[in-house]
Amino acid sequence: MTDHVIELEQEGVLEFRLNRPDKLNAITPAMLARLREAVERFAASPALRVMAITSSGPYFTSGLEVTADISPPEGSSTLEGRAWYRNTYHRLFDEIEAIEKPVVAAHQGHCFGGGLELSLSCDFRLAARGTTYRLPEIDIGALPGSGGVSRLTRVAGPHWARWLVMAGERVTADEALAMGFVHRVHDDAVFADEAMAFCRKLARQPYEMMGLAKLSIELAQDLGRAQGRNVERIANSMLFTGAEHKAMVQAFLDRQAAKRKARGA
Repeated sequence: MTDHVIELEQEGVLEFRLNRPDKLNAITPAMLARLREAVERFAASPALRVMAITSSGPYFTSGLEVTADISPPEGSSTLEGRAWYRNTYHRLFDEIEAIEKPVVAAHQGHCFGGGLELSLSCDFRLAARGTTYRLPEIDIGALPGSGGVSRLTRVAGPHWARWLVMAGERVTADEALAMGFVHRVHDDAVFADEAMAFCRKLARQPYEMMGLAKLSIELAQDLGRAQGRNVERIANSMLFTGAEHKAMVQAFLDRQAAKRKARGA
């Protein structure tokens, strides 16, 4: 609690909650360190199937806390500056993106700056209807340099990337849904329940399949049509020979047999 986060585990879901509502959940270095620890624990635990990043209060987060050390140290060369970015935000967000399990960002309130970039590294983004989004880095003469350009362009296209990055405009949850950044919008009153129900549903999905699905989608996006088909074949050949697939097929056949027996067939 002293570093402004709460971690909860329930039904295979690890919930990592930003809990600094009096400061609009502005993300501090200590909070990032806790997030990194949670990500590593999530990645290493077979019992944890889904990670949900949530928050308390009216803001998901106002972004990274603006302090003197929010940018590379004074006097850094451009090379040192790039290394600083890589070792702070980039590496953590890359690790989240690479985990072979689903990670869900649940925006119950406004999501700005580094919080939006963090969310772009997640697999799923859900929003309460009252949520808004903005990249305010333009206000301090900087770019959102931890995925706010690269991942946003990949997810929503250059049209919306210009709107958020260059114009610094705020968008609503419904606009974020239309641009493809958000997967689903729920009314504020039911958002928390709906978001956690979705996470629990993901946690019940086949473990091996979910990991290979995430990898296959990422690869297919960057490959041509023919090579994308090869990715599908490779992934399914691995699943078809695995114990998980065989057990699920047998369970399906057993259910069908039980239904036929109940009908007297």
